[in-house]
Amino acid sequence: MSRIIFFILALLGVTLAVLLLAPGVIPAATYKPRIEAAASNALGREVTIGDDLSIRIFPKTAFRVNELTIANADGFEGDTLVRVKDASVGVKLFPLLSGSVEVDQFVLTEPAINLIRRSDGSVNWNLASGADNLGADNQGAEETAGGRQPRDLKLGDVRIVDGRAAFKDELAGRTFAAEDIDVGIVLTSLNAPLEVDGAMIFQGEPTKVDLVLTDLSTLMAGEPANLKLDMTFGETKAGADLSVVNGDTFTYSGPIDFDAPDLPAFAALTGTTLADAPGFDSLALSGDMEGGASAMRLNGATIGFDEIDAQGSLTLDWSGAKPRAAGILSTERLDLRPYMPPPATGAQGFPEWSDAEMDFTGLRNIDADIDISADEILLNDLQIGESRLKLTVDNGRMTADIPELAMYGGLGSGRLVVNARGASTSFAGNFDMEAVNAQPLSRDLMKHDNLLGLGAFKLDFTATGDSQAAIMSSIDGSGGFDLSDGALKGVNIAKIAQAANSLRTGAINPAALASAVATARGPREETDFATFLSNFSIADGLVNAPTISMTGPYVTMNGTGQINLAAQTIDIRLAPRATTTADGLEGRAIAIPVRVSGTFAKPSIGIDGEALAKAALQETLGGFLGGASAPASPEEALREGLSGLLGAGNQGAAEADDNAPADAPAGDEPAAANEDVKTDEQRILEGFGAIFGSLKKEEPEEKESE
Repeated sequence: MSRIIFFILALLGVTLAVLLLAPGVIPAATYKPRIEAAASNALGREVTIGDDLSIRIFPKTAFRVNELTIANADGFEGDTLVRVKDASVGVKLFPLLSGSVEVDQFVLTEPAINLIRRSDGSVNWNLASGADNLGADNQGAEETAGGRQPRDLKLGDVRIVDGRAAFKDELAGRTFAAEDIDVGIVLTSLNAPLEVDGAMIFQGEPTKVDLVLTDLSTLMAGEPANLKLDMTFGETKAGADLSVVNGDTFTYSGPIDFDAPDLPAFAALTGTTLADAPGFDSLALSGDMEGGASAMRLNGATIGFDEIDAQGSLTLDWSGAKPRAAGILSTERLDLRPYMPPPATGAQGFPEWSDAEMDFTGLRNIDADIDISADEILLNDLQIGESRLKLTVDNGRMTADIPELAMYGGLGSGRLVVNARGASTSFAGNFDMEAVNAQPLSRDLMKHDNLLGLGAFKLDFTATGDSQAAIMSSIDGSGGFDLSDGALKGVNIAKIAQAANSLRTGAINPAALASAVATARGPREETDFATFLSNFSIADGLVNAPTISMTGPYVTMNGTGQINLAAQTIDIRLAPRATTTADGLEGRAIAIPVRVSGTFAKPSIGIDGEALAKAALQETLGGFLGGASAPASPEEALREGLSGLLGAGNQGAAEADDNAPADAPAGDEPAAANEDVKTDEQRILEGFGAIFGSLKKEEPEEKESE
């Protein structure tokens, strides 16, 4: 018996000696090929290790290699999937005998990981074929109702030091890179929290990750686990408290908080390049999130995008070439000014159109389908009230359907399309408004507040161009307005018409007319109207209004006009008719032509002298053609016509004739009076010569005969 005991003790001693001394005695070259072959067979890829190899079995199993490589899959770019400069693994031996794994040390120094997804969806990190070779894959595992229960796992010193990783996604056309990766992992048990604390340079930006995953065993079993995450990407910060499930797909749900004060920089981190265009500067999100690896939905969301603060629900999908947003949002103020070219400014009045290039390529940054309700919409200088719009962005083409539009006290609807797909941006729109307050609209749109009243406005237009000046030169369309119970500030057209009619009848002289017109254009003067309406067409920036009509107390008016939007010039000819009664039915004078001209910045209004003279001549000649006693010659007709227009001259001549001596020859006039009449005739002929061209000069003998 004593010999048997001695033999057993001797055998144990030899075994211990082998465990302690064999790894140091047997050369690494002896078992290196077998290790490479076993690893290659297990992973389905060629595995190689360097010559600096050491193995220790007792008192704890330790394994150290250098230059460890795992080959890339066939057909993928690059030779290796993983390359590690130095790997050190230590596993406690005795826990292995009980079916648990205690990793005392797992340190990877300067690992380089190369991940690729091709355009057909295949990936180079799929090691399933190797897993199939692990025949006795789950020895020691227990079958449970929910699947296989994994062995217990404990991690000690687990670190990645100075690592690099790259992910090339050919399907999405993106590439991600991380450098200077330093990560520490702590796991005391599968039933204890997994803690990850790491730092790296991701896409060129300093990045930190703090992660705590409770109960890793439930996650491995396909059941929900809790994940707390705090991350920073440059200036971007993200936090989440999520319930995660690693089933057939990876899903998560729970509250999140995200703040990207520099949105273009964050977009670059995700592989998306935002066009250098107005807006798209910042984004902040918070709410309850649910989603997966390529999309997420945010419920009860609070969203801050540039100058817009909104609430509602939002879905983001980044699986394609560009992100796509969809949702239903509401906001107190929808500020669209950051995405529009800034309004031009001028020294005074209406500013000139700018030739600066406008950039709408920001519409190519994201696709969207969003319903938005807003208490207020800001669009440069225009202020729009409570409205609802459906915003669609598709590959650079934005469509804003506006079924409910409140604007300057009125209600209506509209549609605006901005197409930035091509080399030059195109625009199209239609708006139909009712009961709009004209004064504030005129102030914000035309930079003056001289138009008062309530009315309807319609506009349909198309345009193309990359600057304000180009757009205004290309506008085509049609429209109209119909105002009621308003006024034109700064001018009293009735007074101008009355003064001009008084000149025609000889009641005042031209100097008095000029004074009356100046007074009628005073800042406190107004032209009240009951109705004021017009329809117009637009072609290449030229607005043509063939009919302009206004009725009101003491004045009625018709006219036509043209407005050159590109040149900002006005040429409107009106024919107001003054009356002596407020209803305009009694004491109506003849229509006196009035002309509105000038520029948007400096419009002017006054009597249309050219039209007035033409009207007087036509009236006189019309009487002759109608059978009245015709004058002896056209020159006399011209003189008589202007005598009716400028009654003071003829009146002076008549008075001189009445005062002639009784013995004067018939038809003769006093010399002084005759000279006055001749002076008037010369002035009249010269005036009409300027209008119609110089009259043909008569031969001397014919003039003497006349």
